[in-house]
Amino acid sequence: MDKIIRPVFTFELNYKIVPGLVTIGKYDGTHPCLTVATVSDKVLIHSPHRRSGTVVGRIMWSESNKEVAMLSINQTITALTAGKFIQNEDKDVLIIGTPTHILAYHVHDNRDIFYRECQDGVKAITLGYFGEIKTPILFIGGNSSVHGLNNSGDEVFWTAVGDVVTSLALLDFYRNGLNELLLSSEDYTIRIYKGDKVSSENVETEIVTGLTSLPESRFAYSVSNGTVGIYEQEIRLWRVKSKNFAISMHYYDLLGQGTGQLITGWSNGKIDCRSIKTGEVLFKDAMKHSIAGIVDADYRSIGKTDLICLTIEGEVRGYTTTKYLVPENSNGSEQETVRELLSQKQSLLLELKQYENNTKYNEDSNKLDYELENVGVIPANTRLQIGISTNDNPAIKPHIEIFISTNNTTIIKAVIIFAEGIFKGETHIVHPSSSKLGSNLTVPLVLPKDIAIDIHIKAFVGYPNSTQYHVFELTRQLPRFSMYCFKEGKGKYGDSYVEFSITERLQRICMWVNQHFLLHTDVEYESGPHLHIYLKCLRDSTDLVLNFDANGKTTFYTSNLLLAADLVQSLANFCNIHSLQSTACFPEDEKRLEELMGTLSDIQESRLRLGTDIADKLGQIRNLVIKAEDSRVNDLPNMCKYYDELNILNKELINGYKTRLQNYTEGKDAMKAINSIIQKSSRLRIGEKSASMISHCRAAIKNNNNDMLIKIIKNGEP
Repeated sequence: MDKIIRPVFTFELNYKIVPGLVTIGKYDGTHPCLTVATVSDKVLIHSPHRRSGTVVGRIMWSESNKEVAMLSINQTITALTAGKFIQNEDKDVLIIGTPTHILAYHVHDNRDIFYRECQDGVKAITLGYFGEIKTPILFIGGNSSVHGLNNSGDEVFWTAVGDVVTSLALLDFYRNGLNELLLSSEDYTIRIYKGDKVSSENVETEIVTGLTSLPESRFAYSVSNGTVGIYEQEIRLWRVKSKNFAISMHYYDLLGQGTGQLITGWSNGKIDCRSIKTGEVLFKDAMKHSIAGIVDADYRSIGKTDLICLTIEGEVRGYTTTKYLVPENSNGSEQETVRELLSQKQSLLLELKQYENNTKYNEDSNKLDYELENVGVIPANTRLQIGISTNDNPAIKPHIEIFISTNNTTIIKAVIIFAEGIFKGETHIVHPSSSKLGSNLTVPLVLPKDIAIDIHIKAFVGYPNSTQYHVFELTRQLPRFSMYCFKEGKGKYGDSYVEFSITERLQRICMWVNQHFLLHTDVEYESGPHLHIYLKCLRDSTDLVLNFDANGKTTFYTSNLLLAADLVQSLANFCNIHSLQSTACFPEDEKRLEELMGTLSDIQESRLRLGTDIADKLGQIRNLVIKAEDSRVNDLPNMCKYYDELNILNKELINGYKTRLQNYTEGKDAMKAINSIIQKSSRLRIGEKSASMISHCRAAIKNNNNDMLIKIIKNGEP
């Protein structure tokens, strides 16, 4: 049963808040201040402990509410956090991200620690310790990369992501006392960085919108389709889906169990508290408007933190643990076990009832099949058979087919298929018309990406003239590279390839192929020095050739750089390879990279010219303003002339700003495309070789050395 917990305090900020941009900062080192971004491009700091008369620099304190201060940013605020950033200082620093800049602001001392331009934009930030670095690092996720800055604003970390970063978090993922970086991006992937290399990847079915660190190497995640779940390292403990969207997730012991729960704030104003282990809802409440953020702090100065929930309209509620319950590992776990057993009991009773009904009519061996059919009872030996194959018929759109059939005269009345990322809403219902009902049914599936997908099938089986039916439930997994089939004859090698060496036996290679491709017949290795596999991609009809030599030389021929990277990563993971170097040749991507680097160079030159031109015009404006003011009393005709010239210069400045804005957008898009190619190319290598390649690429870009960048893409090193 859900717990009933009342708020211990409520108040109104009377400002509209940007969802997700809520944090807590102890700017004097002691008292927590609720800090939020408003829709008017300001940072609001609520300080209930502020003493009368306190003045904090350029921050403007409200006249109507002495506890509220405003900091004007004059740009759209895209990210917000606070934390200890300066070594040997207990005062928190406020970090503010905008589309073009990052500001580290010392609220108490009224000074900028640094204000730095971020050409890749600021989409997500996190602050904390990383790896063996002894000082806090500020990580900034942009449109296609992640930067790590120290408290001087110097770059100490960089990696290409290839897509827009949506969330960042720091977590001791491997339980070694050192934090790893968790990163999610719009390519549906959650990556774990150990040092400067990717150590693990989890692929979801839609965009991951949020990450929250939890104890014991666990982390919570939210997805744009309304899903919320928890991973323990690489194992997903649970997930649930809602028609609403999770705005904020937080770890807090609301129920006094000795260990915290996952507190989630939703777009419809709902707040729920779930068990970390099972996802069971233990407490829920609702606010009038969408949640903007959830944090915790000792906001009443009682030596105990409160859970603080904030809506987009500025309503604030504080919750606290009012009663200490026994830990989960005693009575709590016993109650959880009882609930699970009761649920299993109900399922078994329903199943037993169905078997009893079937047995009642099947015990009489003289009863004929047509009598069973007239009664509508499904024979006890009824089985559902599932077949999965590719369909490359050129007359229709290529797809995967699921063939479902029964082993007797019963018919399939309807089929419900549950699968993430394939259907809108994750559910597909097939309900044939009466004239098309039969003992078999074919369901086409079009897979958008190369990821392994679990498909849950629920089939309703019965007789045509009966309202009774039996529900069969089955689960199947589609392998990662399902949208590929054997190429008739020989495949086309082409100019694009990736080549590397591994020591695996060819029999084990066959196991990898059979487990990760959906083929009509399994690949078998009999003898000989080579194993050649010719495949065709059903999505675009391009060729894929896999060549394996007995001496370890491996070559994948494909014009798709992303596919080549996925293949290398999949094979390395299957063979437990931790370090791998490769050579690659993808002429189209290399040509595209040269064009993008040229575009970026032109934009940078144009930007410098525009900057010089603007500085010159600003000097002219200052002189004209002085002349116009001097002429205002005795020389009105010249004053009008000066103001006309000012008007012309102002229009030129506006046009220059528009040009700079267009150049910035084009440069950002070019940089994103460059980083995407670098990120895909880095995945052609494994472990330290991948991290080293990214580092070399970064140096080549800084030096604007196109030839070196292409060489690194090809060889993995300069």
